Amino acid sequence: MLYYKEEIKKVFDRLVTSKNGLCSAEAKRRLENIGENTLKTEKKISPLKIFLNQFKSFIIYLLFIAVFISILIGDIISSILIFGILILNAIIGFFQEYSTQKSLKALQKLNYITARVYRDKKLHPIDSKELVPGDIIYLEAGDIVPADCRVIEAKRLEIEESSLTGESKPVEKHNEKIKTKADLGDRKNMVFSSTVVTKGSGWAVVTRTGMDTEIGKITAMVRDVEEEMTPLQKRLEHFGRKLSYAILAICLMIFGMLLYTRGVSFDNMNQFALIALSLAVAAVPTVLPSVVTITLSIGVNRLLKKNALVRNLASVETLGSCDVICTDKTGTLTKNEMTVIKACTFGEETNIEGLGYEPVGKIEKKINPLIFRIGDICNNSYVFKKENNWRISGDPTEAALKVSAQKAKINTSKVKKLDELPFDSNRKMMSVLAKDGTKKYMYTKGAPDEVLKKSKYYLLNGKVYNLTQKKKNELISKNKDYAKCGLRVLAFAYKEVKDKKDFTENNLIIVGLQAMEDPPRPDVIESLKKAEDAGIRVIMITGDFKETAHAIAGEIGIKGDALEGKDLRRMSDKELHKSLMNNCNIFARVIPEDKQRIVRLLQKEDHVVAMTGDGVNDAPALKKANIGVAIGTGTDVAKEASDFVLLDNSFSNIVNAVEEGRGTYDNIQKSITLLLSGNFSEILVIFFAIILGWSLPLTAVMLLWINMVANGLPAIAFSVDPYDKNIMKRKPLDSRMGILPKDKLSLIGFVGIAGSIFSLILFYFFGGSLFDEGTAELMLPQAMVFTFIVAYELLHVFMIRDEYNVKMFTNMWLWLALVFSFMLQAAVLYTPMNEFFMVVPLEAFHLQAIGLALFGFLSLHLVYNRFAKWYFRSYYYA
Repeated sequence: MLYYKEEIKKVFDRLVTSKNGLCSAEAKRRLENIGENTLKTEKKISPLKIFLNQFKSFIIYLLFIAVFISILIGDIISSILIFGILILNAIIGFFQEYSTQKSLKALQKLNYITARVYRDKKLHPIDSKELVPGDIIYLEAGDIVPADCRVIEAKRLEIEESSLTGESKPVEKHNEKIKTKADLGDRKNMVFSSTVVTKGSGWAVVTRTGMDTEIGKITAMVRDVEEEMTPLQKRLEHFGRKLSYAILAICLMIFGMLLYTRGVSFDNMNQFALIALSLAVAAVPTVLPSVVTITLSIGVNRLLKKNALVRNLASVETLGSCDVICTDKTGTLTKNEMTVIKACTFGEETNIEGLGYEPVGKIEKKINPLIFRIGDICNNSYVFKKENNWRISGDPTEAALKVSAQKAKINTSKVKKLDELPFDSNRKMMSVLAKDGTKKYMYTKGAPDEVLKKSKYYLLNGKVYNLTQKKKNELISKNKDYAKCGLRVLAFAYKEVKDKKDFTENNLIIVGLQAMEDPPRPDVIESLKKAEDAGIRVIMITGDFKETAHAIAGEIGIKGDALEGKDLRRMSDKELHKSLMNNCNIFARVIPEDKQRIVRLLQKEDHVVAMTGDGVNDAPALKKANIGVAIGTGTDVAKEASDFVLLDNSFSNIVNAVEEGRGTYDNIQKSITLLLSGNFSEILVIFFAIILGWSLPLTAVMLLWINMVANGLPAIAFSVDPYDKNIMKRKPLDSRMGILPKDKLSLIGFVGIAGSIFSLILFYFFGGSLFDEGTAELMLPQAMVFTFIVAYELLHVFMIRDEYNVKMFTNMWLWLALVFSFMLQAAVLYTPMNEFFMVVPLEAFHLQAIGLALFGFLSLHLVYNRFAKWYFRSYYYA
């Protein structure tokens, strides 16, 4: 039912109630039939499910297969090591996400709301979840509206509905029926669940509860939105599949080549199958899941220091991949503090300094102080200082007028208010009757066009004159000039009142205008420039009016066309898509469905979209976006739908989070590059040796050791590596790109080929081609190859960092990992561990040969590096 279109009596009839409300027995019966007045949000993920979610990855599945194969071939040590790594990875991920869930709960407000309900002919408080349609409730300033209701009596009742509609200005309510169809924000005779009473009081009848309320409908929309996989999850999934196919193909090829070169027999097939399976286990980058989890966890902690709470690990990287940020205006791009910055009377104009609600600031030029006096008296707000911060009670616009009056040194403490005509959306004015000195005056403020209609005179230099059309046009022109600058303008008028009959809004004397702004955050222009340099498109999506949004956007540097919600809703998807692609970056007066639609069309073009918001109306788009960023002071529904919660509303923190995400992804790429370079080189060494008919230069145990020690420890240390200082001057990553870009794949190819060639040269010169597997003579050449690969992979760490422009001595943990890895390799060669690895200690001559091979390898890498930096430069930078 559209209750706002019905007379109150008809509403009572439809709800089978009356102005006396329900009796307790009837309310109980309805509660049993309808259910509690609560929202059915998504079920909280249990700790067990969070833990099990850590195993949902193709790479993890691949490692479990490796564990199974290790057990089959009798390699129990390998199976234990790999399984231990999997469990450790899951524990790290679990504790990170579980602690985040607890942090989010700490941020959320208590959901318990008390409602004052009229039952059994008495008014008493109950838990709002017990409300049912037909209940009569009482509302007053400070209350949270507990359900959707039709207003039956209103006394200066104003409701702040920004969490639902996006409109920051409180809405005055009345009890008259609305004859025409009205949007949510224009249903002035309805109040909605979760909104806040800012002024006045009233009575209302409950029409809808729980999931039937407007907030309930939005909650249902949020639940129905399918969560998108993050770019990192998609890339890792794709990478895991490709890697598994590559390993399977290589192992089958090696198995086939061994049979071809060494003959087909039952013993050979059994032996070669074990070799191929061992290589399959060794070829899997065992520590990769742990590296990714640890790197993301460190990114989470870094983001927390930058006032961003991460709800799931993979989201850290997603912000780094985003190329579109859809942001709210009020409180994110602006300070959400109305400030009067200009005032004019006829023939006079002045600028007013100072920002926010602190009553400090110079009035540049003296003008008639009456304009500030009217603003101070015709006002119901308060400005006060608490804990060294200036705060307000009441409407932000009225508070701004209080502050401008204090800056003008206006004292109205002896003025006595006698009566008031509250602001009305039809009149667009507010008036008070006040005793000021020995006389009574009517003071009025309101929309300039409406105040002009009610004015017959104007004040100039202390004298009153008849208001001519020329003077009207003068004020209308000034109002337009202010509006073009994104300022909100109010007109001020007065008249002397002889008796109460004269307390009517006509024959007023207009004094002038005050213009106010919600100033941009001081750091937002710099942050928007930083986003632009990073190739990130910023789109403003707001519930405010088009003119205001366009003016603010121009002031802070968001370029492009503006589109209003009503026009957007008349467009087809094709037309809206065209507008988006033609640089429409400002959307005003939008509804939740509009936001979802914008996100969906952007994602259709493979954009990675970050959406910010704080209200209930933002929740569906937050969940639909690749990355939802909720404001910490926003609603719980918005937080539940988000991936990030900003503890500070500033847009700058979003840009900082993008930078952190890019850096996190860089560190993951470094680790993967190191791990795959080593694996590729090791497989090529085996592959070429088989082609040449030689013995195997490396055993499965050696391969696993290299992956764990020479690659694993430095790869983990990469997780705390600093970032390239030019990281925010790169283009965003293409969402269709794999986990590694072309330049890193090229590096892996170079290292794999060059490393395998030098390894085989050492193997050949120390007699590796002459001996069969398992012979004592093979222990020396295998030790040479084993040590050389460990050494060059440790050095390869610095080559990778050079690719990301990271200085050598900026990561103590990396140096510790390298030293520890070197010591462990020395222990393998020169302690009884060498018997397990079947290697012999190396003498000075052997180490010199390895050093010479390393010199050759590094020289080739230097040449390759210079070429690659030139060839691939355009890959990252626009």
